[in-house]
This record gives sequence, C-alpha cells and structure tokens, in this order.
Amino acid sequence: MNPSLATIVLSFLVPMMGLVLIFAGIARLVGLHPRGWGWCAGLALVSFAIVLVPLRGIPLARWLAAVVDHWSVPSTALLASACIQRLFGIELLQRHDRQAAWLFGAVAGLFLYPLALGWGPFDPYSLGWHFGPLFVSVAGLAIILILRRNRFGVVLLLAIAAWHLRAVESGNYWDCLIDPFFFLFSAAALASWAWRACSRGSKSPGASLHGLKDAAMNDPR
Repeated sequence: MNPSLATIVLSFLVPMMGLVLIFAGIARLVGLHPRGWGWCAGLALVSFAIVLVPLRGIPLARWLAAVVDHWSVPSTALLASACIQRLFGIELLQRHDRQAAWLFGAVAGLFLYPLALGWGPFDPYSLGWHFGPLFVSVAGLAIILILRRNRFGVVLLLAIAAWHLRAVESGNYWDCLIDPFFFLFSAAALASWAWRACSRGSKSPGASLHGLKDAAMNDPR
C-alpha cells in the first residue's frame, strides 16, 4: 500500500524540525541569535535540502521513515513548539502542557509496548484499528485537559484528525498517539523530574534542622 500524502509530509517535516533545532542550537553556541523569519526560512531551507539528499534514489527522510516507521502527533507538536519558541520566543506548549505530554507518553508507552511484545494476556495495539474504547478514552482525556486549559488536550484531538487523514502509514490510532522516541524522551523526562524531586526532598529536612538549630541558639531564654 502506497503511503498517503499526509504520511509523506510528516516523514519530511519531523526530521526537518529536528535539524532546525540542532542548527539553531549550534548558532547560539557560536554567539549568534537565531530569531525571526529570516533565520526560520534559512534554517528550514538548509534542513529541507538535507532531508532531500538522495541515497540510492530515495530521499534521506524516506530512509529515516523506513527505520523509525512513524512519527506520532505529540512528537510533531512538541518539536514544532520547540522550534517556534527557539526562533520566535512564542511558547505554544507551556511547561504544564509539556508535563502532560511527557506523562501521557510514558504511561501510554509502558501500557502499549510490553503488551504488544507479548508480555501480557492481550495485545492493546488491536484497539487502534477501529473506533472503540481507545478513541473514547483519549477523547475523554482530551476534553478534561482542555477544560483545565491544558493545550496538550488539543494535541490529542489532532491525533484523531491525523488518524482520519491516515497520517501514519500503518493506519493504527496508537501510531498517531505514540512512537518509540516520544516514549523514551517521556520516560527520561519523568525520571529527571523524579530525581530532582527526591533531591529537593532529601535536602529540605537538613535545611529545616539547621534552621531549628539556629533558632534555638539565638533564643534568649
């Protein structure tokens, strides 16, 4: 089955945005300030030229698509938000939106991938072929997030639209929601937050004891 136009566009767009972020980061390291439409156009053109480089007659982006298999909507949204923030200073997905995304990616990945590999009584991947409980659950979560003014809810609704447009070659809704890179980055982000929280928690008791000690020494009684 030939990939849809949306699948082909996504296979070029995601690595392009990744390259834009890398080049913008390099520019900042050498003392430049990559901001504005000029930088955006220049970096996008260079990145597009790179992903178009043919290997055995096939663009580099399509070779990468054969390796990665698919890019999820949350991955695309997070990359787009990072690019816009870096080049224009506009934060499309704020901190709490990104936290919701990482939490969703970690939980969804831990639920999907082990069971899909046969480490459980059923394969949840089958839930993504047709409209059913998975769609209802994600739609409910999206509505809750939107009501709480969390923009990741909009991203989840876009994943439904992507499934209808066959933006992923497999045609499975799970592939619109999560990909291996999104899961790994989500798990790493949650592990980092947990480590920082534990570090702060371990330091606070000591700080409290020092505070109590100082107060006792300064007490005139």
